[in-house]
Amino acid sequence: MSADIIEILPSPLVAGPGVLADEPSLGRMTRTGSWHELGEGTFAAARRALAEGRSEDAAALVEVSVLEADELRDVYGSWPGTTGAWVLAQGADPAVLEREEARLRRLLAQGPDDVITARWGDYVARAEQAAALCRSDDARDTADTAAADVAIEEARACWQAIHDDAVDLVSGMVDVAVRLVGEQALGDLWDHLMADWYDAHERRYALASQPWTESARQLAVAVFDGFHAHLTGPDRSGAVEVIEEPDRIGFRFAPCGSGGRSLAAGITGGSPRSAAPYDFAVTTQPHDWAWNKVGVCSYCVHCCQLNEVMPIDRLGYPTRVIDAPTWPATEENPSCTWWIYRDPSLVPDAVYERVGRSPRHRPPAEGGVR
Repeated sequence: MSADIIEILPSPLVAGPGVLADEPSLGRMTRTGSWHELGEGTFAAARRALAEGRSEDAAALVEVSVLEADELRDVYGSWPGTTGAWVLAQGADPAVLEREEARLRRLLAQGPDDVITARWGDYVARAEQAAALCRSDDARDTADTAAADVAIEEARACWQAIHDDAVDLVSGMVDVAVRLVGEQALGDLWDHLMADWYDAHERRYALASQPWTESARQLAVAVFDGFHAHLTGPDRSGAVEVIEEPDRIGFRFAPCGSGGRSLAAGITGGSPRSAAPYDFAVTTQPHDWAWNKVGVCSYCVHCCQLNEVMPIDRLGYPTRVIDAPTWPATEENPSCTWWIYRDPSLVPDAVYERVGRSPRHRPPAEGGVR
């Protein structure tokens, strides 16, 4: 890793023996390693550790995959219902909403249950079984690690099935909101869904709260942690490509496993959710909350709001800068890249302007890393 990148993102996550360490910004254990090492998906890292004879590391990595997924369990369990309630609060006819939800469930071949909460226990049980097999005498003392390796992959596949159904339901309910309330209200919907996140984001990443060096590190930790759980990449391993540039570091997902389901044929069996028969909404007009681009999937709008629009309005600078793909996709697996700048003062004017903002409140260079 270059000296420049170490300056941008010093990594106390490289923390002695073992593959996990406590991360105060997450309030729990997370993976250790250099940023490039953290680019490997957690399940892939577990299988590699097992193959290298590091059975305890393999078990710990399987167990942390559950912690990585837990935030998604929380929001994906609540967002569909919260979206429906918001639609009603905007004056939609309850009978029409009920019909739209029923249509969506039929389209997704999903029953009325909360898909992620109902199946969460199965995933946890599979992860626990895989970890136990990694720690078994057979895995430690013989070359026969096949059963543990299979169990790790079965846990990953179980989580992928749950995750993808849950993402489809969230994206589908956001599409219902667009159908019943209108595209112009999509930014307001995401403001409603993420209100608690906005407040926490503002408190933590303000320059008065902590040095930008630490904010940048925490923002990167959260990228890895979240996108491992989204199972990014064409093989759904959770891989994140790390890109080093003098003034910033990038995190590329090709594709993202969440919003990417609306755009990518490669991870949807040739059926991206913005295409028929789903036809989930994308922006048809420019909006500040969607980078003033046409073709931004309605799910991806929240990334613009959380990382650029809201922090510019509240802090004076974006916390992460996102180069998002649009529909129709020109590649089977379109990529999305998130950037963290060495210093907020280095964010180009064009980033502000593309979301209808001005850089006039951008902090001077001394506000960031020196």
